[in-house]
Amino acid sequence: TDVKNPDPALRDRLHIGLDHFSGVTYDGNGAWSGGFIYDPNSGKTSRCKLQLVDHNTLKVRGFIGISLLGRTETWKRQDD
Repeated sequence: TDVKNPDPALRDRLHIGLDHFSGVTYDGNGAWSGGFIYDPNSGKTSRCKLQLVDHNTLKVRGFIGISLLGRTETWKRQDD
């Protein structure tokens, strides 16, 4: 369950099916920006940018304020 959510009413919801991204808009060329990412491990929400590198790879940058103050993770598609 989402026990670290800052909203007590949402702490009983399951991680499975949880929307991690909200408000992102497609910029073209496999890039999205202007939205937010939710980290259920910390219960924090940050601004984000996304870049599709290839069919199996997504670069996710979460940040506070400006993009320079954040971190990037590379997400790989899981094989079936």
